[in-house]
Amino acid sequence: MQRWLLWTPIMALTAATAVFGLRVGWQVATLTESDVISRAAQDYLSGGQGRSAVDCLAIPASQSAVWITVICTPRGQTPAIYHATRTGKIRLGTLQSAMPETLVPET
Repeated sequence: MQRWLLWTPIMALTAATAVFGLRVGWQVATLTESDVISRAAQDYLSGGQGRSAVDCLAIPASQSAVWITVICTPRGQTPAIYHATRTGKIRLGTLQSAMPETLVPET
């Protein structure tokens, strides 16, 4: 009987780890580029007046730890750049490489 009491917490921890792993794996497996782009655009839109979702575009990332780079450029202003990882984490950052000439703000 004492052995059963010892194994019960280990079995519960194993089951909890399996459930957590399956949940996180499912979220990553079903995450699409559209989901990430939409989330970054929503963050951009919440930043102020005069912003539109059509200000944003996405490009494949040039950094190994980043999956997609979303660049949102308000007319005549500095672009807001979001980096998204494959797990869906999005953070505001800077563009590591030179901006493509089509993204340079008009003056």
